[in-house]
Amino acid sequence: MTTKRTKSSFRAMSNKRKLESVFLFVTGRCNAKCAMCFYAGEMDKKEKDLTFDEIKKISETAGEFNRLWVSGGEPTLREDLPEILELFYKNNHIKDVNLPTNGLKPDRVVEWVARFRKNCPECNINLSISLDGFGKTHDLQRGVPGNFYKALETLRKVEERFGDDGKVLKNISTVITKYNIDQVEDFMLWIFARFHTSTHTIEAARGMTRDDGMKVLTEPILRKLQDKVSPVYSAYAERMVKETSGLRKPITRFFYLGFIRTLYNVRASNIDKPTPWGMDCTAGETTLVIDYDGRFRACELREPIGNVKDYDCNVARIMQSDAMKQEIAAIGHGAKANCWCTHGCWITSSVVFNPRKMIGLVYKGYRETKKLNRPLSFDEKMLQGLENKYELDRKKLEALQQI
Repeated sequence: MTTKRTKSSFRAMSNKRKLESVFLFVTGRCNAKCAMCFYAGEMDKKEKDLTFDEIKKISETAGEFNRLWVSGGEPTLREDLPEILELFYKNNHIKDVNLPTNGLKPDRVVEWVARFRKNCPECNINLSISLDGFGKTHDLQRGVPGNFYKALETLRKVEERFGDDGKVLKNISTVITKYNIDQVEDFMLWIFARFHTSTHTIEAARGMTRDDGMKVLTEPILRKLQDKVSPVYSAYAERMVKETSGLRKPITRFFYLGFIRTLYNVRASNIDKPTPWGMDCTAGETTLVIDYDGRFRACELREPIGNVKDYDCNVARIMQSDAMKQEIAAIGHGAKANCWCTHGCWITSSVVFNPRKMIGLVYKGYRETKKLNRPLSFDEKMLQGLENKYELDRKKLEALQQI
């Protein structure tokens, strides 16, 4: 039986700013060595992860909020992650969970998503699988031989188990670096054609990367790239609205394409230098970042301003603390600190709380996307040509089809 997606919290625009998103780094452990990782320095400190009881206190004191963004390290290495997700569903009535994974543990991902769907039936889960390019390119960027086929196995098993479940979104996340920039267009087309993914986001490497020289994007390069892949997003929009009807179909298409384009336009404007977003950054007002060891921040890209343990893991106290008030004032909605960034999570979280400006930006983005739209053209011969070009293992690909 097909399950429809719960109304996403992204649709609930508001001028009233309150805690809406918690970014919880559940572990500082990782089983990959990603060249572009901005959190490697923090993980290298090898501090102890927050205990389950400490996270329980965080949940019990946070009140209701809409979105839990899980992070790490690799979240699937936290053995009690299912229990943690269930805590926030029960205590905080979250509507959306974003769960990123490198896909190295396919069976665990499927088992845990199935458990979440059973025990948290009214919550959407956005499973974001990291895939940066074809075969060797992905493995090089992620630092793990064989990661590419493991991640594809995870994707295929999730598709098989939750293909008709509207509450499970299957997102592919690609971070653009010097290793994969020349194959992004081919890779996005191949993923769309070979898998029934919900969407595919491209990210700019940010912060201090583990390896030097990872950042190769400039504003002209990124704008040219996002124009090239725009038809892929139009195709995703058509996939998204296939089961809808009436006014819901054009409205869904409008907001999806306009929002994606807005996100990428803001990102492109900030690749070379900080540039005002055209709306307030609401970091610290509507967002809280909690590191794996308990330090907290208004934004991932700013320094920690305290530790939850010093506040008895009480989120209400943290959000009203002098430390957070001073940080919000220092940021000044982005303008005072001039720290406009390319971070999609913060652009996304902020846009919900700038409804009037959002409508204008989304309309502009939709018009741009519409002008760039053209039907995607591919067939089996072309797809196999790409697989040969990038030296993919035919036997492993065929085995994936049999899952």
